[in-house]
Amino acid sequence: MNYIIEGEGYLIYESGEKLPLKKGDFALVNPNEKYQYRNASSENEFIMICGVPKEFE
Repeated sequence: MNYIIEGEGYLIYESGEKLPLKKGDFALVNPNEKYQYRNASSENEFIMICGVPKEFE
């Protein structure tokens, strides 16, 4: 589970699907799923916090 603290960006799944994210949004990434985050702006920071359940460490 990821919570966006500041900025705007995208969660990009291995399939190429882009999920837009902004401050206050949550994003869920399933175990073993390949993904990446991208900042939507080179002028602003994209800050998030990630929580990983112990059983998925």
